[in-house]
Amino acid sequence: MADDLPQDPRDRPGAPRRALDQLGGTLASTGDPEAAARLVDAWKAAATGPADTLTHGFHTYPARMHPALAAHLIDAAVAAAGPGPVPNVLDPFCGSGTVLVECVARRLPAFGVDLNPLAVRLSRLKTSLRAPELRARVLARAEAVTEASLAHVRARDNLRAPLPRAEVTWYEPHVLRELAGLWTEIGRTAPPEDREALTLVFSALLVKFSKQRADTSEVAVPKRLRKGLVSEFFLRKARELTERWAALAERASQAGRRPDPGPARILSGDARAVDTLVGRRRFDLILTSPPYGGTYDYVQHQARRYPWLGIDPARFEEHEIGARRRVAEQDDGRVTWDRDLAEVLVALRQVATRRAQLILLMGDAKLQGRVLPADQQLKELAPACGWTWLASASEERVDWHGGAPRREHLVLFARSS
Repeated sequence: MADDLPQDPRDRPGAPRRALDQLGGTLASTGDPEAAARLVDAWKAAATGPADTLTHGFHTYPARMHPALAAHLIDAAVAAAGPGPVPNVLDPFCGSGTVLVECVARRLPAFGVDLNPLAVRLSRLKTSLRAPELRARVLARAEAVTEASLAHVRARDNLRAPLPRAEVTWYEPHVLRELAGLWTEIGRTAPPEDREALTLVFSALLVKFSKQRADTSEVAVPKRLRKGLVSEFFLRKARELTERWAALAERASQAGRRPDPGPARILSGDARAVDTLVGRRRFDLILTSPPYGGTYDYVQHQARRYPWLGIDPARFEEHEIGARRRVAEQDDGRVTWDRDLAEVLVALRQVATRRAQLILLMGDAKLQGRVLPADQQLKELAPACGWTWLASASEERVDWHGGAPRREHLVLFARSS
């Protein structure tokens, strides 16, 4: 969930971090010199590396980890493992799958967990290694859906969208009818895996063609959209997805002679209960970015998409940690946030191998108007949860809502003996 400090139009997919340029080099580190240097190098990779490769930028997902940062830390873990078995990787807040995609590209065994049902579906789609004929089949079905949708537009068919009344107001009437046409044709697609792929292509359109300004803002803005544009964009996104799949497959094919680890395993669930979700699996590298306390109500980011995709966000809303509505202004917000993070750390300790390292990417929390440094918070919580702090590296981040800059941290722990 990197870049999880308040943003503005920076919700765009793969928005690169340029904090070293923006803030004049505010990078600082502490702890074991070798470990700290690894974290510093990861930040530098994020500042200079490509922001949108493989399947990463297919679908907007606010506050994604920079893929170059994830890649650097994964490669460092593989190098540290030496000639022995490659590390098993866990991301218990996998979001739209940045860490998992980088693992698939390297043929590493990977496991992801997220409480958001949409995140799970996106991660599964983005980590798919589909054969050329299956990619071609998805594109052919997208072309057929687009042709049928444009026919609905030309005929001025008054198709109904499966939306509650409150959602209808987020779309211009002609846009809503065109979306309903696309949705109807996607529903006729078979087999189910192709229908799911096209459903998530459709999901990628929704905020862009609604009146909502951006994923992290529920401000309504006027958008002038001609008829047929939604359908054309749908086909463009479907073509983009197949091209990104091809790039991921090509990269995975170049990953040497490593045995095929099988597809990434991705489950819906609470990170605080990850030890019950993964069964007997144990992990050598846990690389993840938990929510940043008091920053967002994360459940709202995908509000336009839930009704279309048949997602009930109630469980996500009830159990998400770090949400602004839960910890930002409440008198016991610090207590709640400490407790939730401690429960995560304890659960992760249960699934860690003896040699495991835990790397957390977190930004400072904002509780009752005060900044809580995330690196210090984690350092204080870790010993009682079975982790030993090794190093931290931090950068300043602009608060796009006008507050003072906060810091974003990479924090590295080893499993306590």
